[in-house]
Amino acid sequence: MKKSLLLLIVALLSFSATAQNSEKLTELINSKTATYGQVAYLYGVYSEKIDENASYEESFDVLKENFPLKKEISSSSPVTLAELSFICAKLADLKGGIFYTLFSNPHYAFKELQAKEILPENSDPSQKVNGRDVIAIFNGCLSQE
Repeated sequence: MKKSLLLLIVALLSFSATAQNSEKLTELINSKTATYGQVAYLYGVYSEKIDENASYEESFDVLKENFPLKKEISSSSPVTLAELSFICAKLADLKGGIFYTLFSNPHYAFKELQAKEILPENSDPSQKVNGRDVIAIFNGCLSQE
């Protein structure tokens, strides 16, 4: 519990440096299931592709321009661990193993984050992710830079 709380505090401090809208960050932390819009917001603000006051829909549009997402996915769709891994790996420009380098897709990004011990070995790539996990995974990827 102490380790989780410490990780959350470190993540919040690292994200405050990029001046995200605290309301959106609080909403993400409290989310039982994070959405593509919320993840897109973090991606967009950190990569400076959107303003911190952008909506989730605007953020999602930027994400769609940069990632091949399925047509049925919307900003309110729950994000999977594999897709989150791919977005984080690309954002942090992680250098990976041979399969991630050759194929660069969500499956191999997920495997790469497991190899880097950002994700536990027993993680399920199709698992939906809560807001606190999103922040921890972003923080884990960005600390690899």
